[in-house]
Amino acid sequence: MGALHKPEIMSPAGYWPQLRAAIEAGADAVYFGLKHFTARAKVGFALEELPEVMHTLHRRGVRGYVTFNTLVFEHELGEAARTGAAIVEAGADALIVQDLGILRLLRQIAPDVELHASTQMSITDAEGVRFAQSFGADRVTLARELSLAEVRTIREQTGCAVEMFVHGALCVAYSGQCFSSEAWGGRSANRGQCAQACRLPYDLMLDGEKKPLADARYLLSPGDLYTLKEIPEIVAAGVSALKIEGRYKDAEYVALTTQAYRKAVDDACAGIAHPVSRAEELQLEQVYSRGLGPYFVTGTNHQVVVKGRAPRHRGVLMGRVVEVGGDCVFVEMSEAHEIAPLKPGDGVVFDAADWRSPGDPEEGGRVYETAPGLDGRLELRFANRAIRFDRVRAGDLVWRTDDPDVAQAARRFTEAAVPVQRQVVRVHVMAREGSVLNAEWFAGDVSVLVTSAEKLGAAQNRAVSLEVLREQFGRLGGTAYTLGEVSLDVEGSPFAPVSVLNRIRREAVERLQALQGEVRPRRLVRTNATGSRMYVGARTGETELHLLVRTPEQLDAAIAIRPASSMD
Repeated sequence: MGALHKPEIMSPAGYWPQLRAAIEAGADAVYFGLKHFTARAKVGFALEELPEVMHTLHRRGVRGYVTFNTLVFEHELGEAARTGAAIVEAGADALIVQDLGILRLLRQIAPDVELHASTQMSITDAEGVRFAQSFGADRVTLARELSLAEVRTIREQTGCAVEMFVHGALCVAYSGQCFSSEAWGGRSANRGQCAQACRLPYDLMLDGEKKPLADARYLLSPGDLYTLKEIPEIVAAGVSALKIEGRYKDAEYVALTTQAYRKAVDDACAGIAHPVSRAEELQLEQVYSRGLGPYFVTGTNHQVVVKGRAPRHRGVLMGRVVEVGGDCVFVEMSEAHEIAPLKPGDGVVFDAADWRSPGDPEEGGRVYETAPGLDGRLELRFANRAIRFDRVRAGDLVWRTDDPDVAQAARRFTEAAVPVQRQVVRVHVMAREGSVLNAEWFAGDVSVLVTSAEKLGAAQNRAVSLEVLREQFGRLGGTAYTLGEVSLDVEGSPFAPVSVLNRIRREAVERLQALQGEVRPRRLVRTNATGSRMYVGARTGETELHLLVRTPEQLDAAIAIRPASSMD
């Protein structure tokens, strides 16, 4: 087998805190929406913020994808076209699209921009991929209901770049095609206004009779996808991008899930065995979970996907209540307590789904004190009047909903004073006696050439060497770069003062950051009143006039008047 292609880690961002957390935790790309034409209407950036967003991402070597993924009404086409053009001009690396008409429109407006078919296109086979490609899609996000074997087959049959969800919320509707919100309340999920009807309790009617559901009343609420253990197989399948769900989630969730999948992918591509520890799993369960599992990725089993006990974040199951005292609760602890013990300051909730009405508020709060009891039990005490002990019963499940230690682990990414994730830079140096020193620095797909101001003299004792270059160029301190490979072409025994090498390093960093942050020009097509199409460079302003000809004579006439300077 050849070298494995490293898939892109693609993280969500509702707004600035999540975007910055994704960058520091190691995302290759971040996807986010604006205030309109997005499937998550409650979060997103203003169009005016987009240039700054892209500048922030690109300076760190991270790609930015805009979710332009709602269905668009006919009367909105003009606004959609203008918004799409503005997104391209702001430097977005790709747009994620659900509406086939918008996909075609964007391809006409921006021939060079990358377009991704959204998972909401419900593409489940090779024919669906080819159909999306025929409308202009460069990459396809496959339906979340596919197994990895099906994803691999589609990839092999089409050769198309495909992405798949690897972590986060699942929708009970097929590939997010939910119409319940619109049918019941006029809020279309395909217009970014999902009311999350799947997270409500339901009654089960069988042959006209209501059946008791006990602790399974949330019949349409799936658990959360989790594929950390399957990452080596996913990488081997040739998937181009691994997508983490969660534009409504907080920065801690974004940071810790991104970090976990970053490490797993890096290890898989390096051939390093990465057995996922229970501690790693518990951290992801703690930061947000309705119950984690690979679900459809390993095959279809609907009874596993939906447990029905609760519709919201539960965290980590810590045990079960065995006795309730007048001012304390005794809990039989789960195996999670042995790995990440329940402690003062943790937030807990008492889950009484088997006897309490779904509308009743749950009891919970911060643990004030813990004390080991008999037979492995743990005594929990709380602040005065924080808990109504008459509403807690033996048999209730105890979930840790918040752990300050997990928040602390996320803080290195969410409150980073200096860059955590750094881009690797390569440097190639040419040094000759009597000539200036040339140092070419490479970061991602950009490079800069920095030259010494003075010619190099002959060394008396310490000539330019790889050791000297690594020592001086490696002092990148609080920058967003770390030194990788250094190569040297040298003639004679040239000497370069430390001050010269330091100046080259500082100038290279400044120029790399400036170059990476620039908006790269792309062609935009605008149509004038006569129907002629003008291609306008996004930054250069260069214009081409494209003429519609229907006969050979019209073609000859067009060629005859074409300026000589434009002839190929």
